[in-house]
Amino acid sequence: MCGPETDVVCAWVFDRTGGNAVLAAAADWLIGRPLAVLATLVAGWVLRRLIRLLVRRAVDRVIAQGPVPGGEPPVEERRTTRARAVSTAVAGALSALVWASVLIAVCGILGLDLGPVIASAGLAGIALAFGAQSLIKDLLSGVLILLEDQFGIGDEVDLGEAVGVVESISLRQTVLRDLDGTVWHVPNGEIERVGNYSQLWSAALIDVVVTHGTDVGAARAALHEVATAVSATGRFAEEVLEPPEVLGVQALTADGIVLRLRVKTLAGCQFALQRALLEAVDAAFAQRGVELASPQLAVRMHRTGSRGRPDRVPAP
Repeated sequence: MCGPETDVVCAWVFDRTGGNAVLAAAADWLIGRPLAVLATLVAGWVLRRLIRLLVRRAVDRVIAQGPVPGGEPPVEERRTTRARAVSTAVAGALSALVWASVLIAVCGILGLDLGPVIASAGLAGIALAFGAQSLIKDLLSGVLILLEDQFGIGDEVDLGEAVGVVESISLRQTVLRDLDGTVWHVPNGEIERVGNYSQLWSAALIDVVVTHGTDVGAARAALHEVATAVSATGRFAEEVLEPPEVLGVQALTADGIVLRLRVKTLAGCQFALQRALLEAVDAAFAQRGVELASPQLAVRMHRTGSRGRPDRVPAP
């Protein structure tokens, strides 16, 4: 008449009533089993809170001690966002396991036969595992992306066919917005390589093609002077991290001599600087009589990090 988990109350009433089985069974169902169910739920809730606390501390410690690309200190806000996302995902999975165990325990207290249910759930789980392989792959890839800090919200990234600014990251997918406003939903399991244009620092890289016979030294000096002037004006003075560097002759082609300019900037700030440099270089070369090699493709801008931005910009 008494459940195996609630025999204390049932046996106590049975002994105090002189062996009254009806009262003992009533006490078991009205007092013993509700108390056991309540105690199981409270224990599950406490265990869930404890797991969330431990997981959060462990993830914070792992992410805080992880390597930082480029050797620079991590941004605290970005680190906090990553830690929160990873800890929420891990704690959620463990919480689901805890509540599933609580449900099984409650069913046992109520005297329900769980054998057929568990057997059916096992078969269903096997079938679901075969059908959800891609989903599991997406979830695992999402955890690794967050742990390794491959990219974060606001970064401009190249994920293959999808290029744009990261608007949101979940364990299952990454959402990008392209330059023309297109929103890309990319499953994390399908990301084979990541090009991040916004991590720590970027570089405005420009190739200028001048005609053969041009005084290379004078062209280099003019290019450096223009880049220095542009980098010191307006908002660029705060965004440029190092003095402009004219790397010299990059290549000799049939069209002319390729001079390369490189300016290190804050992450994601290179695009506006490249445009300003192109305008200033065109005006300065025209004033100094430096002839650009090709009227069709005089200046070439390197990869700018978003679909729809040309690799080559026609000369004015």
